[in-house]
Amino acid sequence: MEEMVDEVNLEGKIIATHPKSRLKSKMFLHNASLVIPIAQGNKIVLSLRAKDKEPYPGTWCCAVGGKAISGETPLEAAMREMNEEIGRTYELKEVASFAYDSPEYKSLFTIFTTKKPISLKEFIFDTKEIQYSKEFTIEEVMRMIAKTPERFAPTFIAAIKEFEKHFEE
Repeated sequence: MEEMVDEVNLEGKIIATHPKSRLKSKMFLHNASLVIPIAQGNKIVLSLRAKDKEPYPGTWCCAVGGKAISGETPLEAAMREMNEEIGRTYELKEVASFAYDSPEYKSLFTIFTTKKPISLKEFIFDTKEIQYSKEFTIEEVMRMIAKTPERFAPTFIAAIKEFEKHFEE
């Protein structure tokens, strides 16, 4: 049976529930969770999306992320997505939330990070989702975005700006 996704308004109130496949034909505002883990040395972990993973194939993005299934809390969605995409879960803390509303993508994002530094060696990648992950400092990421923004998912660029405001070094 196909997964269902809640359509929400800008306040996060559910206004309808649709099959997940409907997002491909008609984008609507929905909840999604993003995980930007911290690593040793004051770094964060990003992932390079699979070459055929829509939207934004082959771009850098949050290490883990995805749409909330109908009825899931943001934390539940983040935990499920971690298990699916990197083969394990970590204790998380919420960092920020924001609305992303463009013609090609609409979401209320909740950003999480890990409570403790993680090791990339622990990841078991779902290659349908992620090519690989890598550690960066926030400064490195911001310089890369300034120089070559096309290498990053537009949703990630918005997310990292929110994350940076709240990141505790």
